[in-house]
Amino acid sequence: MPWCPVCKNEYIKGKTHCPDCDVDLVDELTEAPEPPEAPSVPDEEPADLAARAAAASHMNTHVPARERHSETRSSAWTFLIIGAAGFLVITLALAGVIILPLNTFSLAVLEGMFFLFLVVAGISFRNAMKMLDDISREDDLEDRIRTWAEEQLTAEALCAGIDEDTPEEMRYFLISEAIRERLMPAFPEVDDAYAEKLAEDFYNELFQETSDPSEHS
Repeated sequence: MPWCPVCKNEYIKGKTHCPDCDVDLVDELTEAPEPPEAPSVPDEEPADLAARAAAASHMNTHVPARERHSETRSSAWTFLIIGAAGFLVITLALAGVIILPLNTFSLAVLEGMFFLFLVVAGISFRNAMKMLDDISREDDLEDRIRTWAEEQLTAEALCAGIDEDTPEEMRYFLISEAIRERLMPAFPEVDDAYAEKLAEDFYNELFQETSDPSEHS
């Protein structure tokens, strides 16, 4: 089949000239048509990569034992008050002391539900008591970490090698990672979420007086 050497269009047999390009057709093309170029994707700036990585790492949020204990106790009291009040009201209704627009079966179901509330309250109070040991251990661990940090973490050491023109997001990421790299081997019992929280706390404490940590180097 004849081809146009310019526009690369194929013509039916018997055609000898391409009217669009005004050139004679050839029996075969000497070069294969070039595939379209893939669209280029612009490279991300290092600061954008750092900010994205830092944001992703902070998604894993550490909840202190003291805060978990407070939330558990609050839930326990809520279940206890609602469960006790509801159970009392339904018991009085079943005894005929008060009248509710419900049949005996419905009242029994509600009493069972409020009894479950009381059970959940008891379990929550028990869990809250167990968390007191977690609070004590976490407080002791944080005291040891802070004593270590006073000796091992300095603004000058953490900023070593960081250029003064480094964007703020990149500085935060690099310094936080440097803190984590020192902290995790010294305290292997610290999980990633707790390490992230401590790194952020130490960063804020060390550099709270200036927005440019490299000034300390």
